[in-house]
Amino acid sequence: MSVKLSEEIINAIKDKQSVKVLASISKDGIPHVTVKDSIKVLEDGRIAYYELLESSQTQRNLVFSIWFNKQVAINVITKDSKSYLIKGKPYKAIIAGQQFEKAYNEVQEKLGKDHDLSTVWIIEPEVVYEETYSVKREIIEKEHPYVLHFDRIAK
Repeated sequence: MSVKLSEEIINAIKDKQSVKVLASISKDGIPHVTVKDSIKVLEDGRIAYYELLESSQTQRNLVFSIWFNKQVAINVITKDSKSYLIKGKPYKAIIAGQQFEKAYNEVQEKLGKDHDLSTVWIIEPEVVYEETYSVKREIIEKEHPYVLHFDRIAK
């Protein structure tokens, strides 16, 4: 595994009040960004995403990503507006077996018996950034102290 998720990020992903967004790209390079509630951290530190629809754009993009070794991005925004960006690659697509059955049962308990599960996607985290504005601003000001708007320089 390229990167280990911190407890803070794991807790942010587990928190039901956090917003989790998955970004992927199509075979034509067109970005697709959607809010996904079914993103979880597994015991081994990888990320699981439950895709409900077999032919959704996200599903097609993840298939493309696993075939051609492309990254996806997950942004987690907490209730106190902290933002974490996780970039990684789809590692495995699970469509049968014990792990799939457990996830399928979770989906049906949460959403009802009339909902299905297409795939349990396992994503290998490769890079993690905190994207919270105050944190990013501090980093950028340290890295580029002379890059300022003219009105800030004139004060």
